[in-house]
Amino acid sequence: MIRGHHFLLISLFIISCEKDDICIEGSENTNRITIGFLDNETKNPTGITLINVKSIESDSIIHEEFSGGSIKLPLKVNSNKTQFLFNNKETLDTLTIYHQSIHQYLNRSCGYISNFLINNQTEIIKSTGWIREITVEKDSIFNEEKTNIFIHY
Repeated sequence: MIRGHHFLLISLFIISCEKDDICIEGSENTNRITIGFLDNETKNPTGITLINVKSIESDSIIHEEFSGGSIKLPLKVNSNKTQFLFNNKETLDTLTIYHQSIHQYLNRSCGYISNFLINNQTEIIKSTGWIREITVEKDSIFNEEKTNIFIHY
């Protein structure tokens, strides 16, 4: 009779598990900011080659030898400021992005993701200045499909 109770308890436990107890690989993650590069003269999208892109706060290289028309970078979820150092042929410029984090609960297994709103104080600090200006194209980051900031160079 004891074995019957164990079977019944195990059966109830399995039946009571919800679908959200599993976090499917490839499900939503915290979104990254998408930064595009524009030719300052023509204002047309263009590719760029960078030696690397570093996160200033953690002093870690995020991308090494980057080449392309846009780059996706992670923002800090526990801060309202993220800084990146862009190295273009030994010319360093700092991009400071001020943002607000919006945490969204997905489910028990996946936990939370963070979306962001970019504040208009976002700025560049130039050492010698390969970056001419930045423009905030889309201030909300709820997916990575749209370009949020353009760097004009």
